[in-house]
Amino acid sequence: MKSSQFFKLLLVCFAVVLATSAFAANGVQKGNFQVSDPVQVNGTQLPAGHYVVKWEGTGDNVKVDISSEGKVLATVPANVVDLGQKAAYDAAETATSANGKRELTKLRFSGKNVQLELGSPSADAQGMK
Repeated sequence: MKSSQFFKLLLVCFAVVLATSAFAANGVQKGNFQVSDPVQVNGTQLPAGHYVVKWEGTGDNVKVDISSEGKVLATVPANVVDLGQKAAYDAAETATSANGKRELTKLRFSGKNVQLELGSPSADAQGMK
């Protein structure tokens, strides 16, 4: 009888852990992109290559982690913008900064209806003063 109760308790604990991890993972978004030339992201230079992006939440102030081979290389604030329809392909947009370096500015991901606009709006406004 005791082994039956132990098994039931173990089963309940497993179900709670599984439900909690599924709920926590629900808010994390993920996408992939690649760049063919080095780009700057929040002061960090990323070499040409393939990258994974993760963020949680929506709106004007999300934290985006950019990683390669499981290692986070850069973290940058971003705005999540609704595109109104799913993107047909992955895209990484860049702009040339005042110092002549290419900076990563926007990311879109195939099958997702959002775009990440990288960088802090308040920092952009301060730079324009």
